[in-house]
Amino acid sequence: MCLWMQSSFSTRASACISDNNQKEISTHTFNFMMIGLPLLAVFLPAAATVQGRLLIEASRDFPLGSEVENLALRPSGSVLATVYTSPPQGIYEVAPHQNSTPKLLYTFTNTTGACGITASPTEPDVFFVMTGNFSFDTLSPAPGSYAIHRLSFDKKCGDKPIVKKIAALGAIAQPNGITSVPKSSYLLIADSVGGFVYRFDTLTLQLTTYFDHPLLKPLPGPIRFGVNGVKLSRGYMYFSNTNQQIVARIKATGREETVPLTGNPETVATSTPVDDFIVNDLNGDVYLAEQDPINGIGLVSKNAYGSVPVTIASGPPLLGPTAAIWAKCAVGKTLLVSVTGGFEQFVTKNFTGGGKVVVVHLE
Repeated sequence: MCLWMQSSFSTRASACISDNNQKEISTHTFNFMMIGLPLLAVFLPAAATVQGRLLIEASRDFPLGSEVENLALRPSGSVLATVYTSPPQGIYEVAPHQNSTPKLLYTFTNTTGACGITASPTEPDVFFVMTGNFSFDTLSPAPGSYAIHRLSFDKKCGDKPIVKKIAALGAIAQPNGITSVPKSSYLLIADSVGGFVYRFDTLTLQLTTYFDHPLLKPLPGPIRFGVNGVKLSRGYMYFSNTNQQIVARIKATGREETVPLTGNPETVATSTPVDDFIVNDLNGDVYLAEQDPINGIGLVSKNAYGSVPVTIASGPPLLGPTAAIWAKCAVGKTLLVSVTGGFEQFVTKNFTGGGKVVVVHLE
């Protein structure tokens, strides 16, 4: 999650057509939008066959005022989405296809909402989700308010998850991005205000500093968002830093016996209003959820690391994107993106649009 309120920004190569040239394809629950993409040859279904363009599907709105923060994928292919604001905050489920409506599964008590969520590295249909209190009036978290919960699904309980708080996260100033470490009991958690990546053991409940580096730190100012998203891919830990406008990576597995990590990260993307991101595990391409003034999806291909992302889609319905994951069995093909409808409305309280889950078909 980030609030991006910077008016100046470097010139960006863009592969988008203007809002006026976007073509509405369907009036069903999902609004089909065609976004130009001369960089990729993409063939759409027969119902909307336009070569060289992206097909984007936007779900029904979440309740007005919902800050849709993060996503995780269930084995069925449906999406779990966290909402960081009321009303009502908590965990929603959304099917990533036409005519899908967000369904509230669970509401947390004594908190303003849920932020990061990730699938268990060892158990199917089990997830870990973080909650806490964040004020959009002061643009800051409430120290000591964050916790981590285990969320599981059991066929005996129907659609409702079983949720259990497993630990307080008082040592972390503001938990944000979270990712699971394969073949382990570990989770990696980004602390946006403290500027650290922590490792949490879901069995022992031990929290340790995993990585500490200047590229993780926030910059001085009223809006302090340092390290934001964190991912493991292709033998590296990738991370975004919203204040520093970068994505970077360092060699890591998440399972090292000796921590914190040492060494200097490699820059992947620069001059980007990045929130979260996702890596294509097959080829190393990185897709970024970019806030204002881009309000869209940026791409840095593996052979262009260290450069400014190329915008591949922007504008409605991608206002205020917060996170991106791959759809089921669709790495490199289909992105699922959480959007807020624009962050400024959470500060002004003039709510103009609800959050959504957006499906971006890359091919």
